[in-house]
Amino acid sequence: MELCGKKAWLVLMGAMVVLGHLLGTDGCFEEERNALLDFKASYGNESYVLASWLNDPKSNCCSWERVTCSSSSGHIIHLSLGNLHTKESGMEILGFPYGEMGPYISLRRPFCFQSMRSLNWSLFLPLRELRSLGLSNLCFLGFVPNQDDGKLTLKKLETLDLSFNSLNESIMELVGTLPSIKNLNLSGNSIRGRFMKELSRLPNLEVLDLSMNLIGNDTFLASQDYQSKSRLKKLGKLDLSFNYLNESIMEVVGALPSIKNLAMAGNFIGGPFPTKVFFIQELTLLPNLETLDLSGNRLVSHIPNQDAHSVEFYVFKKLKALNLADNNFDKGIFKSLVAFPTLRSLDLGFNPIKRDLDDKVLSDLSKLEVLYLANAGINGILPNQGLCKMKLLQELDLSLNNLRGTLDACLDNLTSFRYLDVSFNYLSGNVTPFLAQLTSIKFLGIGFNNFEDIFSFNSFANHSNLKYLFIGNMKVETENPPWVASFQLEELRMSGCEINLPAEIPTFLSNQTSLIFLDLSRNNLVGNFPSWLLMNNPNLEALYLFDNSFTGPFELPFDKKHRMDQMIALSIRNNKLQGELPNNVGFFFPRLEFLDASNNKFDGPIPASIGEMSSLVELILDNNNFSGNVPEYILHRCFSLDMLTISNNQLNGTLLSTIRKRKLTFLAASRNNIEGAITDEWCQHEFLMLDISYNKFSGALPSCFKTPAYLLLQGNNFTGTIPELFMSNHYGAVAIDFSDNKFTGTIPDSVYKLWPLRFLLLAGNHLQGQISSQICQLKHINILDLSQNNFSGSIPACFSNMSFGNVTVPFYATDREKPFSPVPLVVMQLITKNLHLSFGSDRSQLLSELDLSCNQLTGEIPHQLGDLNGLRSLNLSHNHLNGLIPDSFQKLQNIESLDISNNNLSGQIPLQLQDLHSLAVFNVSYNNLSGRALEKGQFCTFDGSSYKGNPYLTWDTCKSESSKPPLQPTLLPDEVEEENSEIDFNVFCWSFATSYVMVIVALVTLLWFNPHCWRIWFYFVEVCLPKRI
Repeated sequence: MELCGKKAWLVLMGAMVVLGHLLGTDGCFEEERNALLDFKASYGNESYVLASWLNDPKSNCCSWERVTCSSSSGHIIHLSLGNLHTKESGMEILGFPYGEMGPYISLRRPFCFQSMRSLNWSLFLPLRELRSLGLSNLCFLGFVPNQDDGKLTLKKLETLDLSFNSLNESIMELVGTLPSIKNLNLSGNSIRGRFMKELSRLPNLEVLDLSMNLIGNDTFLASQDYQSKSRLKKLGKLDLSFNYLNESIMEVVGALPSIKNLAMAGNFIGGPFPTKVFFIQELTLLPNLETLDLSGNRLVSHIPNQDAHSVEFYVFKKLKALNLADNNFDKGIFKSLVAFPTLRSLDLGFNPIKRDLDDKVLSDLSKLEVLYLANAGINGILPNQGLCKMKLLQELDLSLNNLRGTLDACLDNLTSFRYLDVSFNYLSGNVTPFLAQLTSIKFLGIGFNNFEDIFSFNSFANHSNLKYLFIGNMKVETENPPWVASFQLEELRMSGCEINLPAEIPTFLSNQTSLIFLDLSRNNLVGNFPSWLLMNNPNLEALYLFDNSFTGPFELPFDKKHRMDQMIALSIRNNKLQGELPNNVGFFFPRLEFLDASNNKFDGPIPASIGEMSSLVELILDNNNFSGNVPEYILHRCFSLDMLTISNNQLNGTLLSTIRKRKLTFLAASRNNIEGAITDEWCQHEFLMLDISYNKFSGALPSCFKTPAYLLLQGNNFTGTIPELFMSNHYGAVAIDFSDNKFTGTIPDSVYKLWPLRFLLLAGNHLQGQISSQICQLKHINILDLSQNNFSGSIPACFSNMSFGNVTVPFYATDREKPFSPVPLVVMQLITKNLHLSFGSDRSQLLSELDLSCNQLTGEIPHQLGDLNGLRSLNLSHNHLNGLIPDSFQKLQNIESLDISNNNLSGQIPLQLQDLHSLAVFNVSYNNLSGRALEKGQFCTFDGSSYKGNPYLTWDTCKSESSKPPLQPTLLPDEVEEENSEIDFNVFCWSFATSYVMVIVALVTLLWFNPHCWRIWFYFVEVCLPKRI
C-alpha cells in the first residue's frame, strides 16, 4: 500500500511538471530574477545589451537577452554576459595559425576603457542550476570572496569563461571551488604565478585555456606541483599559447598524459626540433597526443642521424596534426618529418625554408591530407610530379611564394581538393580548364599571379560546394557565355581586376544570399550604390567597395523591417558618391564597428543616427563636404569610439564635447573651421595621433599635455611658449608639427629627450635664442624645419650626428600584397622652392630635409653638414652666414634641393659640386660669390636666377633662358606666401600616419571578419616615410 502511495505521488508530481511545461509560467524564479538585476545594477546599467532586463514582475527573465532557461525546470542554466561594454581597439593582434585546430585565427586582446572592478561571485550563487557562465571582457581586476568562506558554490557549473579581463593567479582560489568544471577559459588575463594546487581540485577538467597571459617557466608550475598535475586525468585540451615559456616547459607538459590537443604557439621555445633529448623524450609521455601546435616560436631544423628509423622516430603513432608555422626552420626540417608517420596535417608556413619544391620532398609527404607552405620561400615550377602523387591531399596552401609554371597536367587528377591557395605567386597560362575540374573545391585562392587569358566565371557552373573565392589582378569575364551559379558563396574577394565591359557588378551576385564577406574594391566599378547586395545578404558582416567609381546617392532601404544586424565593417571610400548620408544609417547598421565613407562628395550634416552605433570603433569621414557643427550626438552612445577622422570638411564648432565624453586614441579634424583651446581636459587622453591643423584654435598649450606619436597643430593661432613635452606611456613621439602659429620663447629642453622623434617642424613662429647642441640628441630625426623664426648664433656642427634619411628602413609588405591593403597609397607633395616632388606613402625610403632659412644665424656653414649623405633638401637661405661654401657638400650625393641664397657667402662655387647628379634645385643668389659658375652635369640646367645678386660671379647657360621658367629666390615671410617656401608637412604627416594606423585597423578588421579559412592576410606597418617615385 505504501509503495502504491509513493507511485501515485510520483505520477502526480510528474503530471504537475508536464502541466506546468505545457501551460508555461508567467515569470522566472524570483530569487534568480533578483540575482540578475543585482548584476545589472553593479556592472551593466550603462550597457544597451541588458536593456531587456527590466525590474518588472511581469517581465519573464527567461526571455531576457543573454539568458537561457531550462525548458523543463524553468531554472537559468546558461548566462552569456561577456562584452557588455569593452571596446576592442588599439588591441594587440596575435596571429595563430592552427592547422587542423582551426585555420588562421586573429587573437585580439582588448584594452579596458571602463573603470576596473572586482567580480562579486556571490551575485551568482542563487543560480544553483547554472551550467555555463560567460564573463569575458568585463574589466575584472580581482574578485570578492564568498561571505560564507566558500561553503556555497555552483556545484553544477561546467563551463566558465573569464577571458580577457585583468585577473591574476588569485582567481584560482575561486575556480578551485567549482568541482564540476569541464571547460575553463582564462585566456587574455594577467596570470603569472603558481596555481596547480587549485586546479587539482577540478578532477573533471577537460579543456583549459591559459593563452595570452604572463606565464613563464620560473612561475608557472613548480616541481612540488607535479603531484597536483597528475590529478588532471581528464584534461584533453591545453592551450598555453602566447605566454613567456621556453623549451623547459616540456618537462611540465610531459606530466599530463591525457592530453590530446596541445597548443604552445607564440612563446619563446627554441632549439632544434625534433631531438631525442629535447621534445621527443617529453612528448613520448603523451601517448594520446593527436594535435600539436608549436607555431610562432624559435625552433630550428634538426638533421637526424643516419639511423633515421631508430626508435626515437616512431613514437608518435597518434599524432595527426602538426603546426610548426612561423619558426626558423630551413629546408632541413623535411628530413625530420619521418618522426611523425601518422601525420595527416602539416603547417610549415612562414618559415625561411627557401628550397625548391622537388619530387623527393613531396614523396615523404604522400600521406598528407593538409599541407600549408605559405610564405616559405618555396621555388619551383608547377606542375610537380611529387605533388601530383599526393592523392590524399585535400588542402594545399602555396601562397606568397615564388612558384612559376601552370596549373594543369597531372594536377587535374587531384579532384578531391577542398582548399587550394596559390595566390601571390608567378603562375601563368590559362587557369580556366584546370579550375573547371575542381568540382569539390570549397576554398579557392588564385589572385595576384601572371595568368594571361581572361578568366571566365562560367567554369564555376558545377562547383556547388564553393564557399570562399579569392581572385585578384586578373582579367575576368562574369557574364559570357551565360551561366547559372550552383553555389552560394560566403566570402568573395575580387580586387584589382578588369571585370567585363562596362565594369558593372557581376550579375551572378544577384542570386547570392549567404555572403558574409564581400570585397569588390579597386575594380573601377560604375553605377549606383548596390543596396540590393545588402537586402539579399542579411548575414553580411563586411562589405568593401572602396576605390571604385560608384556615383549618385548612398541610398539605404527605409523599410524598418530590414536591418543589417550582422554588419561590422563597411568601406565605400574613394568613390564618387554624393548627397547626404542617409538619416537611417545608424538604424540600418546598428552594430557597425568600422565605417569609412571618406573621399567622396557627401555634404550636409553628419547624420544623428550614427550616435546609435554603440559598437562603432572607427569612423572615417574625411575629404568630403560635410557642414554644420562638429556632431556631439555621435558621442552619446558610441561607447566604443576610438578613432574619429573628419578632416577636410566644412565643419564648425568646438571639440570640447568630444574630449569630455570619449577617450579617443586617434583624432583627425584638420582643415575645418573648428575653434577653441586645448585645455587641461585634453590631458586625460593619450593619443596615438592628434591632428587639428589648419583650424582656428587659439590660446596656450597646457603643461600637462602628453605628446602623442603624431601631434599636428600647424596653421592655428596658438600662443605662448611651447610647454615641456613628455612622451605618452603608450606611444613614442614620431612627429611634431607646430608650424605657422604664434609660439614664442625657446625650444624646451624636454623636446630633446623625445629620442624616437623623426619629424620636428616649428617653422613660422616667433621662437628665438640659439639653436642648442642638445637638439643633436634627436639622432633619428629625418625632417627638421626651424625656418621663419628668430633663431640666432651659429649652426651646430653636431647636426652630422643625426640621421636625416641615412637609415636602413625595415619594409615588410611585398609589392604583391599591396593591392589588398584597404589603406590608400597616398601620394603627397613635397614643395621645395617651386619644385613639386611627388612621393607615394607606400615607399620605404625616407624624405629628409634640414631647413633653417629665414632666421638670424651667423658664422660659417659647418663642413660637417657634408656628412649628411642621406639629405635630400638643405635650406640655409635668408640668414647672415659668411665664409666659403664647404667642399664637403660634394658628399651630399642624394641632395635634390640646395638653397643657400641671401647670405654673405664668398669665394667660388666648389668644382666638386658637379658630381651632385640628383640636384634639381640650386640657389646661391644674393651672396658675394666670385669666379665662374659651374657648367657641367646638373648645373647645365640652372639659369641666371640661381646666381644673380653676386656681382663678381659670371655664368653661362647651356640652354636658352626662355626654355625654363625663371626660378625665384627664396623670399622673406613678409614678401611671399608661406606655402612657396616650406614643406606642406601636414599633408605629409597625415598621409603617412593615416597609412600607419589604418593598416593596423585594417589588419584587425580583415582578420576578425574572416575567421574561417583565410590565412595569408598579413598587413605589416611601414614604420618609416616614403621614397621618391
